[in-house]
Amino acid sequence: MDKELSERRKKILTALIDSYISEAEPISSSAIQEKYLPDVSSATIRSELATLEEMGFLTQPHVSAGRIPSSKAYRYYVDNILEISDDDTEQIKSILETKYDSIKEIVKDGAKVVSDITNYTSMLMISSTDNIVINDVKLVDMYDGTALVLVVTNNGTIKDKDIKLPENNVKNYIEVANGLLYRSFAGKKLVEIVHSHNIIDAQLHDFKEVFEQVLNLIIDYKKNREEQVVIEGKDKIFNYPEYNDINNVKNFISIVDNKDKLHEIVDEKDGSIEFSVKIGKDADEKLEDMAVVSAKYKMNGEEIGQLGVIGPQRMNYKKVLAVLKEIGKMFEDLENNK
Repeated sequence: MDKELSERRKKILTALIDSYISEAEPISSSAIQEKYLPDVSSATIRSELATLEEMGFLTQPHVSAGRIPSSKAYRYYVDNILEISDDDTEQIKSILETKYDSIKEIVKDGAKVVSDITNYTSMLMISSTDNIVINDVKLVDMYDGTALVLVVTNNGTIKDKDIKLPENNVKNYIEVANGLLYRSFAGKKLVEIVHSHNIIDAQLHDFKEVFEQVLNLIIDYKKNREEQVVIEGKDKIFNYPEYNDINNVKNFISIVDNKDKLHEIVDEKDGSIEFSVKIGKDADEKLEDMAVVSAKYKMNGEEIGQLGVIGPQRMNYKKVLAVLKEIGKMFEDLENNK
């Protein structure tokens, strides 16, 4: 079985993958022996490389080319060999603290942060808003014929917006409207509000216009948030020699420019999975010679979105996972320090 690779084969496979991630060039048995395994003969390494190729861990793109890792090799590497040490995360943490003064900036610019640090194309996908619950809706009188709307959810404040109040509104208008808004919206999920046509009752008369404005605010928020897929560092893919091939470029662009494709690839049916690593077409037929690493992030127990990177199969998985892990810790700290 694959999981029963001998320690020597694991070391040789690790050396070959680490070298290929770094150099993008096949490495010879003598170079592996010199750089990584001085106590093992070059002939023995050659024999082990041949066995690893037979097992499907190595491929030869061309007859005259050296061996390079297969999708299966990267998958094995991530699942059975790769370890993220405290030194890895401390280094990432120091970079984050140097570049950003607050977690709010990281949340706001999450995709850019990940792209800048990993040097890969990154993506941020906002999760469905269906299960977000409205806790409160309040109008704050601005005493100029307008009111500030505050919609508070279990994930924080949606947004604030000035709305126009009816002329010659009745006494205690704001107070009465706040009571009606609370009874109408509080405790309901966004999906219930957006798909309900009975919230604004005809008997509300003087409050109908305000209700419509608040309802439209909530509907616009849901629509805009669900459409949000942020891509950063698209051009960074050209830093990698694999993308001198026009077919690889076309495949990459066809994915990052299509939010439905991205959702299909990143979506993880198993809700318990925190980090997802999909490598090559064995994981998804769209990922020819590519990999996608993503992480789910939560606030107040609710998933708020997924952040990750898309790049060549030989990506630096250790660095990518360390960055996503450290950002996850920052989200936890933010929630704990509320």
